[in-house]
Amino acid sequence: MRIALEEVLPYGSAEVGRLFGARSTARELVAGLLDCAAEEIAFVPNTSTGIHLVADGLDWRPGDQVVLFDRDFPANVRPWLRLRRHGVTFRWVPMRDGGHRLEDVAAAIGPATRLVAVGHVNFATGFRCDLDGICELAADVGALVCVDAVQSLGVVPLSMARTPVDFLAAGAQKWLCGPPGTGVFYCRAHRLDLLRSTPTGWFGFEGAAQVTNGPGHLRYDLPERADVGRIEGGTYDLLGMAGLAAALAELDAVGIDTVAARVGSLTARLRAGVTELGYRPATSSDDDLQSGIVSFSSPVGPGAEVVRKLADAGIHASTPDGYIRISPHFWTTGEEIEMCLRELAVHQR
Repeated sequence: MRIALEEVLPYGSAEVGRLFGARSTARELVAGLLDCAAEEIAFVPNTSTGIHLVADGLDWRPGDQVVLFDRDFPANVRPWLRLRRHGVTFRWVPMRDGGHRLEDVAAAIGPATRLVAVGHVNFATGFRCDLDGICELAADVGALVCVDAVQSLGVVPLSMARTPVDFLAAGAQKWLCGPPGTGVFYCRAHRLDLLRSTPTGWFGFEGAAQVTNGPGHLRYDLPERADVGRIEGGTYDLLGMAGLAAALAELDAVGIDTVAARVGSLTARLRAGVTELGYRPATSSDDDLQSGIVSFSSPVGPGAEVVRKLADAGIHASTPDGYIRISPHFWTTGEEIEMCLRELAVHQR
């Protein structure tokens, strides 16, 4: 991003066109990561914007039902609850032992279910849901599936070719390591026309650069773009997109399977270590339910105090929903995990 800025800084806005190629590069890299067509990928500022594209874009009818998940992050709850004004009702999947059981999802889905709004990985506990199973249950009643993937995209492999979700949104500032204010939106190609109320903006039309047919003849008759990129609107954060393209290129070079295996090894050691120390993990030890997040609680004091003391030792953790949350990425070293466990041992005494 610094290099991109320095390239155009001497010219003001006259040379910003040098940065336009980053978005095409990023689109191809995201398509490779999600195993889908580039035409199914658009860029948004954050997860919330992507979810609102679906919540505000579908043609809702009184009696439609949305399935929500207890203790999900507000970004994947509040946009849906606004649909009450359209007569939409809601069914909630309860959280049990830090996660959501497939049998509870099945109980929540019924003939009136129009959409299942699911977080792939819970932001607080790190529980990873069974997306394949949820898609199968939704398909049985003809319901759509919209996924908040901000806590998984970039660390958990996910193929749109194998897992038939309809929509997906993810801010890029977490596991993708992109700049804040950049994010990804996926829409399965044959679902795009369901989004009837979406922004188009200047770049939402084919041949948008053809503003006129000659002096005094402005073009207002351009057709909408046929791909999901039509929702991207007008001028975007060029520097942010340069940063996102670079982050995606690094992830592509390492490989998502390599990242997943490395993070899986680190989190397994961390989960085992905190358990041995007497901390209480937020989820079960089932490897199929794990992600890059290890969350746990302390029996001897509040989590916020533990996180503060870890920060004093140079270890950055957080306390979502009362848990202590630690999220190693693929460059985290084994020694750093052991250092973290040594610090956690001190706070259990």
